[in-house]
Amino acid sequence: MIKLSAALRAEVERHAEREYPRECCGLLVGRIVDEGHTRIIHATYPVKNVFADEGEHHHRMAIEPLEYARAERRYAAEGLGVVGNYHSHPDHPAVPSQYDLEHLAPWPTMSYVVVSVREGKASDLRSWELEADRSRFEEEEVVEGVEAS
Repeated sequence: MIKLSAALRAEVERHAEREYPRECCGLLVGRIVDEGHTRIIHATYPVKNVFADEGEHHHRMAIEPLEYARAERRYAAEGLGVVGNYHSHPDHPAVPSQYDLEHLAPWPTMSYVVVSVREGKASDLRSWELEADRSRFEEEEVVEGVEAS
C-alpha cells in the first residue's frame, strides 16, 4: 500500500500535465512502515527525464542514477528516503509497460506510480509493486495519507 496525500498527488499530476506530451518522472520520498507493507509519502522530488531532449523517445523516461543519491542526501536528516518513483504515460493507461519492467524498476521494495495523461489532463493515477522475482508488477492500493510534517 502507498499513502499519498491529496496535495502530493496533485503535485505529481500537475508535473505530468506540464510535461505532456513527454513523460515526466520523479522520486517519492518517505518512510516504509508496517513491516515493509506500507510506504508513506512525505515529499515528491521531480527530476529531469534524461530522454526529454530526444523527440523520438517522448514515450520513454529514465532517471539519472545520481538523482536517487541526491534525494537520499537531501532528506536523510529528516529520517526519510526514496521509497518509490513516478512517471507519466501520455495518452496511454496508468499501467506499467514491458519497458518499465525491464528498465525502470530497480527494487521490489519500492512503489512505482504511473499517471495517465489524456490530451494534456491527468486522468488516472495507479501504483505498482515489483514482484520479488522481478517478473511482473502487481497493483497496490493508493490511499490518501496525511500531509508531510
